[in-house]
Amino acid sequence: MANTSSKRPAAAPVRYGLRAIGRHWEAAAAALIVAGALAIRLWGLRGGLPYVDHPDEPNPINYVVQMLRTGDLNPHFFQKPSLYVYMLLGVLALHYRLGLQSGLYGALDQMTVTTHVFTTIPEFFFWGRMLTVALGGLTVAGVYALGRRAWSAGAGLVGALFLATAQFHMRHSQYVTTDVASGLLVLLAFLLAVAVARGGRWRDYLLAGLLAGLAASTKYNAGVVALTIVAAHGLRWGRESLRRGPRLVSAGAASLLGFLIGTPYALLSWPEFSKGLLGQWGAYNDGPQGDISGAWPIGGYASFFWNDALLAPACLAVLAGVVLLVRRRRAVGLVWLSFAIPYLLLLLAQSTHFMRNLIPLFVLCMLPLGAAADALIGWLAARAPRYRGALAALALALLLAPTSAATLSYLQRLDRGDTRVHMLAWLDAHVPPGARIAAELRPLPGPLESPWAEVGELTGHDLAWYRRQGYAYLIASSDAWRQWALPEPYARLAGGPPAAEFGGASPREMFGPHLVIYATGLSAADVPSPLAGDVRVGGARLLGSAIGSQQAGEPARALKAGDTLALRSFWQVEQPFAADYFIFVHVLNQAGETVARRDAPPWQGRYPTSSWRPGTLVVDANDLALPPELPAGEYAIVIGMFDPATGANPPALADGQPIPAGAVEIGRITVAR
Repeated sequence: MANTSSKRPAAAPVRYGLRAIGRHWEAAAAALIVAGALAIRLWGLRGGLPYVDHPDEPNPINYVVQMLRTGDLNPHFFQKPSLYVYMLLGVLALHYRLGLQSGLYGALDQMTVTTHVFTTIPEFFFWGRMLTVALGGLTVAGVYALGRRAWSAGAGLVGALFLATAQFHMRHSQYVTTDVASGLLVLLAFLLAVAVARGGRWRDYLLAGLLAGLAASTKYNAGVVALTIVAAHGLRWGRESLRRGPRLVSAGAASLLGFLIGTPYALLSWPEFSKGLLGQWGAYNDGPQGDISGAWPIGGYASFFWNDALLAPACLAVLAGVVLLVRRRRAVGLVWLSFAIPYLLLLLAQSTHFMRNLIPLFVLCMLPLGAAADALIGWLAARAPRYRGALAALALALLLAPTSAATLSYLQRLDRGDTRVHMLAWLDAHVPPGARIAAELRPLPGPLESPWAEVGELTGHDLAWYRRQGYAYLIASSDAWRQWALPEPYARLAGGPPAAEFGGASPREMFGPHLVIYATGLSAADVPSPLAGDVRVGGARLLGSAIGSQQAGEPARALKAGDTLALRSFWQVEQPFAADYFIFVHVLNQAGETVARRDAPPWQGRYPTSSWRPGTLVVDANDLALPPELPAGEYAIVIGMFDPATGANPPALADGQPIPAGAVEIGRITVAR
């Protein structure tokens, strides 16, 4: 009997592990990973602003501010090339123009101060960090594309997921620095070098060269990625490499073009460029600094990858993945090694080592890591197909759990904020306007007087000394006492519990130093030179003053012509002020003539009299420069208030009697030549 059954098509091969992902699910998973990477990097992005802790963040911001001020596109400093600065310029120029229209900003030559400690333009930093966040997200997408092209979709997804959750890359994606940009461009150049190794098309050579030049224009050491094009050329053409040499030459020309696109003043201002380049080389080879010091610290680099960057499971996966790449994707593996080995050797040979320079290599490590994970999951699933889902989840958990835990801990720290920002909020809420503060912190810059003065180590004086200087609060910082726990001398200085404390039990709880605030107990009894009678000016009693020479620790009445008269006036506020008065200080000679004067709002305008609260003690700094030609003799110091709009004085009484012109004599000084 004839066989009438229809012929069945051959069964499709069984696919295991991550290779079995459907195309639409794969795209959705990749998009979700990139979105998650962006969300993680956006978390706590404002950080400790207006404080700036990364030593490299202020530099590109200052370059951009100078360009916006002058219109000169030459950064004039080339310790790093300038591509990232120009990327930043595009973002911040738009932000600044929008800020001008909304009234957020005025002319850039008015109080745009950024140092290695703080900034008066925090929004510039925020939008600069947004640029780096975007570059970090693009890097995660690029890792997926590389893994998919060089190994499999599963490898791309695993590599992208690891990079998305890696604390090392996530943390640097929140800084206004060029490191993440260099990692992205190295990744793209490597991706095109792999295309050269596989196809050898002219287009791939030109694009690979252009991207390698752009990578070098973010960080000089990233130019090592050009070696991958040379390796790919040799692998693709073998004995024909010399005959196909014009393609390699074209890639070299494209690299030069890419570098000049990002750093045009390497050509237009060669002396400045060469000076900066040599200076950068010297900085990395002239002495101990950075995260690690000394040439060839192989153990330090291994420890960093094992304990901080990749962590142990991922390190093992990368090593296994490199072997797999060389064995199964020989061209890809050898091109990968053509970057990794020379790049590591270049960094190791220097005497100064910053671990952030490893970001390009860290990003490329996602390829062997993803390949190893994909191969392992496929191997396990083939041997236990019924449990392939559980085995895949277990393998991914073992790989991702350590780095995810580190990132979660870092995000929690970001969420708790910066001790200095919390301190500023506490001062605004609890310290009355006009109360003076002595701090172990550099004061914030601005057009108005800072609420605190930097005084060095607080333990240099006792509490009575601070009260005589008019300080109502003290701020102690672990940056000054050089350990996290508060030393005993600080506790003895205050003689009681702190008014506030920020920082927790360890430096890993929050950003910023450990800060402790003490109230000194300042009162009217602490005025160094009290007035004899009851003197009232407007709504405040003038209790007295502290008179001396500038920086003097104790009151002094003997000065020299040209000295600065250091004056503190003490005001006990009893009634609200209806107007904002200026405080005047006049130096009178024996004939009653004014020989020096100072007319200014209290606290240079920070605490106008309308903000003074009844029941508080306001201490104002009224320092006054004496004329250098001032004759020797005795001079009277008078003080009072006036309305700058009308010139009128508020009511001024001494023991109930009106004071002529509202001028109260608070003491006398002797001036010598």
